[in-house]
Amino acid sequence: MKHNTRTKILLLWFITLIFACKSKEQRLPDGILSKEEMIEVITDLQMIEAAHKSMTLSSNTQKPMRDTSYTIVFNKHQTNVATFDSSLRVYTRHPAMFSEIMEEVGVRLNSTE
Repeated sequence: MKHNTRTKILLLWFITLIFACKSKEQRLPDGILSKEEMIEVITDLQMIEAAHKSMTLSSNTQKPMRDTSYTIVFNKHQTNVATFDSSLRVYTRHPAMFSEIMEEVGVRLNSTE
C-alpha cells in the first residue's frame, strides 16, 4: 500500500513539475518576438557584426553603416529595435529559453561557414 501511495505522489509531483515548466513559457508577455524570430534576428545581427569587424573602415564610417545594417535586419524581420530590445530583456530573464535561442544561433552561424 505504501508503495502505491508513493508512486501516486511521485506521479502527481512529476505532472505538476511539467505543467509548472510549461506555464513559465506561457507567461511571456505579448508583443515580444517568438523564439524562432529571435533566433533569426540574432543570427543576422551576428553576421553583420562579423562582417563589420572584418572591414577596415574608420569608426566614423562603421557606426552609420552598422546602424543602417541593423535597420535593414529589423525591417527584414518586420520588427524594430524597441521590440527586439524588449524581447531580449524578457528572454534573458528566462535563462533556459535564452540558452536554447543562443544554441540555435550558434548552430546556424556554424552552418554558414
